[in-house]
Amino acid sequence: MSDLRQPIVSLLGHVDHGKTTLLDRITGASRAPHEAGGITQHIGAFEVPQVTLLRLSHGLLQPGQVAIPGFLMIDTPGHRSFETMRRRGGALADLAVLVVDVNEGVMPQTRESIQILRREKTPFAVALTKIDLVEGWREPAGHTALKTQLQRCGPSYEKQLDSRLYTVVEELLSFGFSAERYDRVSDFTRNLGVVPLSAKSGVGVAELVALLVGLSQRFLEKELALADAPGEGTVLERTEQRGLGPVASLIVYQGAFHVGDEVVITGTGGPFSSRVRGLYRPPPAGPRRGAPTKKVESVPSVRAAAGVYLSAPEVDRALPGGLVKTVRSPEERATTLAELARESQPVAEFADSGVALAADTLGGLEALAFECREAPVPVHIAEVGPVNRPMVLRMADVKEATDRAILAFNVATLPDAVPESLRDHVKVFSGQVMYQLLEEYSKWRDSVRQSLEAERRQEIVHPAKLQVLPGFVFRRSKPAVVGVKVLSGQLRPGVRLMSTRGEEVGVLRSLQKDNESVKEADEGSELAASIDGATVGRTLAEGDVLYVTIPESAARALKDRPLSDSERSVLDEVLRIRRATQPFWGQ
Repeated sequence: MSDLRQPIVSLLGHVDHGKTTLLDRITGASRAPHEAGGITQHIGAFEVPQVTLLRLSHGLLQPGQVAIPGFLMIDTPGHRSFETMRRRGGALADLAVLVVDVNEGVMPQTRESIQILRREKTPFAVALTKIDLVEGWREPAGHTALKTQLQRCGPSYEKQLDSRLYTVVEELLSFGFSAERYDRVSDFTRNLGVVPLSAKSGVGVAELVALLVGLSQRFLEKELALADAPGEGTVLERTEQRGLGPVASLIVYQGAFHVGDEVVITGTGGPFSSRVRGLYRPPPAGPRRGAPTKKVESVPSVRAAAGVYLSAPEVDRALPGGLVKTVRSPEERATTLAELARESQPVAEFADSGVALAADTLGGLEALAFECREAPVPVHIAEVGPVNRPMVLRMADVKEATDRAILAFNVATLPDAVPESLRDHVKVFSGQVMYQLLEEYSKWRDSVRQSLEAERRQEIVHPAKLQVLPGFVFRRSKPAVVGVKVLSGQLRPGVRLMSTRGEEVGVLRSLQKDNESVKEADEGSELAASIDGATVGRTLAEGDVLYVTIPESAARALKDRPLSDSERSVLDEVLRIRRATQPFWGQ
């Protein structure tokens, strides 16, 4: 077997199914307790060297059996980042681990992850996590092989585990994937391997690592072969390193980068060229995101696949999620600049009216834009970076009140971004958990819609039907005061009333119940009505049925508005009365 580079391995699956905890077990990092909402929201890259793979496999693999130099593992914040963090020609990952909770099984994001893996043709294994929560589990004493632990827990436990495992297998089959427990698979070209494991105790992790090494070396030799190609990488994020200044955190997936190389970088204002000033390697299994990096090592060059900090003039303009490529001539530089400019497509189809999106990385922005399209929530603006005053001012001019919102994912709102005069006009939602941002926005949007609907109901005359109660004439005219019962709809003062023949009766000036004025009366209410312009015995009689007079323009508008069944019925009656003399009234 020829020299191979590190495979890039991505973990993906449904929220809270144990991706980060599993990666913690593999890398030795301790990041899960620090993630917002317990959910990984950033893409972190972690090098797991060959010596660590051998230690983790606990004798399942011998030194001579491991040809790859290690793994470069990427913890994706859900399936969308797997899709948006890309290299030329496909997904960034060579191999994937689909993480599934043994108790919850295949969930919505799991299904979407499977669809993406199938579309990208990315080979993957299944990690069936949290088997320590299945009834009958017994805590292992130190390192225990998976088969030994299953025997220790007994036949009843293994039967329960198999039942849940095969529920997942059936789901995978519905997507066209044949799967089986890893130790029962005879041909990995035809079947996916499912590894039951407990990341908490470490049981099953050795078997998963051994399976990933085997799949990499058996099926990815061509993809992993080292080649003398221009260096290419994807920017994960821009960051500041003590003593180095601004650097780009880069995943090198092809070729090599050397100090002094000229590179073309996807930038926030378009692609630009620069020159590599320094390359710095973080520790093989770096600390959790946000912790200070220790012992950053300066290196003259780096080969794929690797995670590296790249220092270069204007690197602070690098766009997270964008590409970095070495160029060797002015002609190649011009060609690459043009290519990257064409590839810098918008993250969403922008609407004339819609929300604004802000995120700290291109991958996060694209993932948020995708979720908005699925919701669906129209997007008007989408930018990488903090919420600033120009964005707020643009959103203040958006036509729809429910769209005057900014969803800020893992970015700050600048101190002067929201003028005092616009604090109640533009709503900013900030957070580190994407689905919670969307939930908060949806609740706010529904509340605004309800308020607007209530205001519009006050502006537009709504259908209502009432009857003058016999024996309850309190005053015959100027104004007439009579007892009425609301038969249908909702009755409010200020409306005009008409008879069943469409003749004008008068204006409803006020409603009283128990000697107190009321602003509205619902169906079934009985109360006193003051009707200006009506005269009992001439334009009005006891027992008469009356309708709220609806202008023709309002009748047209009401056809497309949400009405209760009783309001809709009254509107139909009013239309019949009017059309008896005017056939096309209200059309």
